[in-house]
Amino acid sequence: MRPPKRSDIFKKLNTQYRLVFIDEETLQEVGSFQLTMRKLYILLSSMFMVVAIITVCVLLLTPLRYYIPGYGDRKTHATVVRLKQTVDSLSDMVAAQQRYEENIRNVITGNVPTKKDTALLDVNKVKQEEMKSLLPITAIKKEAIEDVKKDNKKKKKKVTNE
Repeated sequence: MRPPKRSDIFKKLNTQYRLVFIDEETLQEVGSFQLTMRKLYILLSSMFMVVAIITVCVLLLTPLRYYIPGYGDRKTHATVVRLKQTVDSLSDMVAAQQRYEENIRNVITGNVPTKKDTALLDVNKVKQEEMKSLLPITAIKKEAIEDVKKDNKKKKKKVTNE
């Protein structure tokens, strides 16, 4: 088979066809049309364009346009944004209120999860730091430090004796 030439395609577009409508009961001819492929193409294209234009007009010139996503006036858009922010802030407030109520319930029932301090302190170091922070460097401070040392020695002796 050879590929069709341009002149063959144009000849087929201009070939005449007859479209006849016949009533089945009486077999009478109701209507008859002389068509070419070119006329048929123009007819179908025109009908498609008319339907598309009518659809667009109906959607844009009637209240149906508000069902199209993203379509609307600026007031509506601003209202939607404001309402969305309000809903977000209210949901945050409700969540905070629920956390607060849960914490109050835990405190009342005694189910407060607390982290235990398990670090051991060196008593001598703490006492020395207390003494440094309270007293100026004087004879009183030296005497206090010596008293603490004596107390520590006594405590050690008691621990070893037991």
